[in-house]
Amino acid sequence: MRLFWEIAGDRREFFRATARYTLLAVLSVAGYLGARPGKLKGQSCIRQGICNDCLQFANCGLPAALSRKQKEGETQG
Repeated sequence: MRLFWEIAGDRREFFRATARYTLLAVLSVAGYLGARPGKLKGQSCIRQGICNDCLQFANCGLPAALSRKQKEGETQG
């Protein structure tokens, strides 16, 4: 039969390990979110300025797409 101190020691290690791995997971997620590029950082046009039927048009922040979105908004409004 295990003594109380052995059980407490195992329990203490369990909580330490849980806290350690939780902190590791939080830091990993924060690092991923911090290193993820923004919409305009490194964004390049995949269709060479032709916005018709472009898959990235809705999320694009490049000047050609922004002016096209503005023109479309004016014609609808």
